[in-house]
Amino acid sequence: MSLQLTPTTIAYRSAVASAAAGGAPIAPLAFMAFGQDGTPYNPDTDTALHAEFVRVPISCTIQGATVVARGVLTGVQTGNRVVREAGVFTSTGVLVGRRALAQKELESETEMEVEIHFEY
Repeated sequence: MSLQLTPTTIAYRSAVASAAAGGAPIAPLAFMAFGQDGTPYNPDTDTALHAEFVRVPISCTIQGATVVARGVLTGVQTGNRVVREAGVFTSTGVLVGRRALAQKELESETEMEVEIHFEY
């Protein structure tokens, strides 16, 4: 099974390039945000989710040149909202990338795990 890789945003690539050129550390991937808007992702212009309602800490793993960011959203966190987008942010708030999702509704006692894969 092949995994869908999410392209990183211009904002994130610019931050990485600036860090590489200046020798500064690159901010780690830290949060996954969830939102209610299913607008298609545009890595050239997106800098935020379109209708964010919560951020959760993430875990990351490395698979070769791929970083896998995982976030878990609970039904309690969604309230009565419908989840339509998820995005990964650095610890400094730069959007790394986002995905438009098929509409998801969670009951209060449920949770969903979302993985977003980025290739470096």
